Amino acid sequence: MPQLADDAVEIRGLLLDPTARVVRAGDREIDFWTTEYRLLHYFMTHPGRILSPVKLLDEIWGHGACVEEHTVDVHIRRLRQTLAPTGHDLLIETLRGLGYRFRTELLPELAQVAAGAGGGDNAL
Repeated sequence: MPQLADDAVEIRGLLLDPTARVVRAGDREIDFWTTEYRLLHYFMTHPGRILSPVKLLDEIWGHGACVEEHTVDVHIRRLRQTLAPTGHDLLIETLRGLGYRFRTELLPELAQVAAGAGGGDNAL
């Protein structure tokens, strides 16, 4: 069940606190543009769910917004780029033909990539 909108949520060392509008990975604060922040908040409050681009458009941009589905891909890419320094970008999974999913666990091969990225155990 999704958390309430004002509840802080933490997944794999990534903390999002909507009341303070702060995202932290360990002691590092991460700055986001508004749309990427809203995407991350939605992903983190709906972990493990497959979210189609249409669903994300409705939830993030609003019903009836005149925005193309490709816009979602662009913002997902920006979100991943912002999360990459801490390795949390690996938690956003692309499911071809379906959409995206925010993982709560890394696949073993992704965990090895994250560990090899210089972040070590502290990255995730």
